Amino acid sequence: MNEITKAQHLLDKKGNLAVAGYARHMNFIYDKKAVKKQLRLKEWDFYQIHFDDRYVVQLTLGHVSYAMQVAATVMDLATGEKRSTGKLALVEPSFKKNMPTNPEVAHTLQYFSKDLHVEFLVTDKYRRLSFTQTDIHGVKAEINLLLTNISNAKEKMVIATPFFKKGQFYLNYKENCFVVNGTCRIEDMCYDIKDGFGLLDWGRGVWPYRHVWTWGNGGTMVNGKHFGFNIGWGFGNTEAATENMFFYDNKAYKLGTVTETRVGNNFHYEDNAKRFVFDVELIYDNFTKTQALWVNNKCHQVFGKWRGHVVLDDGKKIKIPPFVAFCEHADNKW
Repeated sequence: MNEITKAQHLLDKKGNLAVAGYARHMNFIYDKKAVKKQLRLKEWDFYQIHFDDRYVVQLTLGHVSYAMQVAATVMDLATGEKRSTGKLALVEPSFKKNMPTNPEVAHTLQYFSKDLHVEFLVTDKYRRLSFTQTDIHGVKAEINLLLTNISNAKEKMVIATPFFKKGQFYLNYKENCFVVNGTCRIEDMCYDIKDGFGLLDWGRGVWPYRHVWTWGNGGTMVNGKHFGFNIGWGFGNTEAATENMFFYDNKAYKLGTVTETRVGNNFHYEDNAKRFVFDVELIYDNFTKTQALWVNNKCHQVFGKWRGHVVLDDGKKIKIPPFVAFCEHADNKW
């Protein structure tokens, strides 16, 4: 695995990925002007929060070059109830221009319209997420979240992945183990959130129109310390690095190949060195399908109770009690 430990440019002068590999911080300098295939560029900031081992909130600001998405979802994993709202439309040039190039530095990402006001405010101490939507009946959705557990020492999963054609690349940054407090209301689903677990999935790239991937992520507290994981495969050429990692006490531990095995309605995951071994009991399949313009996306985001163990670099085995996490299987054309 090729680990990038010092800052370097993501793309060369021809718009190709300069070096493939992974990092524990944003060591890739992403310059949008260096992207040669601007009409194929995709960028998004996606936050997911789960709390009380039952509820999930998702917020998205992103675009696929020609179309943009501003979205919020809340779901109850126990009952299957779900409310989603937002906007899917042709991209506005100012929105595309203002997408941040580094998720680790202070910035503000906003979207304003007559009936929709969304802001992701990032500082070196917290992230504040707000989403307000109105309709003829008044306030349809109102979400205010404060994400903490922010420090320069906290390690993340960052990966630069090539594809098999020139000008194609994928830069992905995932940060686990946020502590989340706030409120969420979409229509009749209304919740107070106390010490929830948050995730940021930040992606930038140019890649083939159609692709299939598997991605799993989750977080909890173990022995009074933050634990989280990120696994994924099927997306691009991962010879230089994979995105498989787990996090304990804000330190990242790199994994090799992770396999998924179906066991009836449930799942089993383990890496080739057996440092990451989990059994998963299915709770809820959050199936989504998006069709608009040239977009045709299908995704089974499968939530379950994960229980198992991990092994640290020094050989210490950590038992992980049951907690809620997900693994999704996506087939996208966008």
